[in-house]
Amino acid sequence: MARSRSTRRLVVGGDTYLWSVGHTHDGGKQPDYSTCREILSLRLEGSSGRLQLVFRQPWYPPGPASTVGDRDRGWLNLHEPGVVRAFLDAALAQGRQPGAKSGQEIDGWTLFPEALRARRAQSDGGAGTPAS
Repeated sequence: MARSRSTRRLVVGGDTYLWSVGHTHDGGKQPDYSTCREILSLRLEGSSGRLQLVFRQPWYPPGPASTVGDRDRGWLNLHEPGVVRAFLDAALAQGRQPGAKSGQEIDGWTLFPEALRARRAQSDGGAGTPAS
């Protein structure tokens, strides 16, 4: 079962990316939280391929819709354009290509630490976390 996905635009430099967020369950009519997947899909406008960042459990406790993370590291809402930009930047830094014809599916958790750092730096004006 999947939620409907509306496509949104994100302009980065001279490139326009199309993105959407979805939620799926494996396991038929009576899914449980262990089968949840949040999926952030990114595509370079005009290309046929897409990059899908898949966030499988565990995240604990399950947060609000399309929010991924945990109480130790923090939370990111996949519906926020700034969060999407942070994940896109992290993916591009790893050489991922949202416009690749073949498409790619990767574990979104591999990009989570970098995206979280970027969002925290943005929210504190780039000052970073104070040393203790």
